[in-house]
Amino acid sequence: MSYDFDAPVHRRGSGSDKWDSVAQDVIPLWVADMDFAAPPELCAVLSARISHPFYGYNRRRPEYFEAILSWYREQYGVALEIQDILPCPGTVLSLGMAVRAFTRPGDGVLIMTPVYAPFYRLILENHRKVVEAPMVQDPEGRFIFDRAVLEESLDKAAALGVTAPLVIFCSPHNPGGRVWTKPEIEAFLNFVRDRNMIAVADEIHGDFVYAGEGPSSPEPGSGGFVSTALCTAYADRLLTVSGANKSFNLGGLHVSHMIVRDQKLKSAISPELQAGSHREPDVFAELAVETCYTRCKPWLRELKPYLKQNLEEAAAFLNGIPGVKAWVPGGTYLLWAGIQDLITRGGCKTDLELVSRLEQEAKVKITHGSLYGKAGAGYARINAASPRKLLLEGLERIRDWAKRH
Repeated sequence: MSYDFDAPVHRRGSGSDKWDSVAQDVIPLWVADMDFAAPPELCAVLSARISHPFYGYNRRRPEYFEAILSWYREQYGVALEIQDILPCPGTVLSLGMAVRAFTRPGDGVLIMTPVYAPFYRLILENHRKVVEAPMVQDPEGRFIFDRAVLEESLDKAAALGVTAPLVIFCSPHNPGGRVWTKPEIEAFLNFVRDRNMIAVADEIHGDFVYAGEGPSSPEPGSGGFVSTALCTAYADRLLTVSGANKSFNLGGLHVSHMIVRDQKLKSAISPELQAGSHREPDVFAELAVETCYTRCKPWLRELKPYLKQNLEEAAAFLNGIPGVKAWVPGGTYLLWAGIQDLITRGGCKTDLELVSRLEQEAKVKITHGSLYGKAGAGYARINAASPRKLLLEGLERIRDWAKRH
């Protein structure tokens, strides 16, 4: 390998939320933040920019847009125009803008649970109501769209006087790692159109899709991931939110983009960007995106099989612990594991109590499933994007705790 993903991690004291929020002896396997050094090609470009000692107002470079266009064309088989791209200040902030643009206070926003926890926060903090549609898992642990459940959830909300003009969903799914096929996405977007809704797709994990879970009819260049941006027939109902954040671990740079083809939708969302004064780019953020999309493909290409092996080994390890059932995800670097039996065996009442005890007693931190909604109760999410030795040490701590209980 050209890149060393087994290199020891040294992040404490850097302000890292993942590491500096836990005790010194705790292994953090929680927040979706990778424990791999940034691509050296990116570090070289940013270091050169830092050495130029002027950090004043910046303007958007055409190269930034061209890098995104090229990435979508080569990675996902999607042809875009520059005008389809709206630069944004982060994924969650972008989703919040969509909530404000397409709903009013008191409206509902439909989400399919369990789902990325900040969805709840950005809906509630904008004085909207959460409308939950729980998903089910098949025997292989894959989550499934169920139109009947979606319809029922909207109808129940309507009976309470709540309309839901907007739906937000993850593709690939977070926390379950499900990679939706093109027929599934189109069926879902048909539902959105039939119910006169707008859909926002969070595709921030789209570059982490592994073999065996891709689309039934892959588009050229899709790499197994079907971006909703391919679904041009639904452009009047769809906004796609993504970025390089997860792919290259740039979360701290707070940069993202939206793909919006329809002029009416663009006219609705643009005032939110303007109201947030998001006009001039960060000196480093868009340069980092441009660099990653143009120079760091070899790093990502080598990282993905490493992560895939991490996920497979971690799932096998967890399935050897009595009371735990884990599934290898088709996408993301996150494991979703059933822990209800372990909760009971450990004398705990909830997944939160178990996870808290694991942090305090086993010295490993994972995320409790109920954080992702009622449908996540009895589960846990585990981040496998760490050097393999560190990941397995963390899982060994869970196993040893289980043996003691």
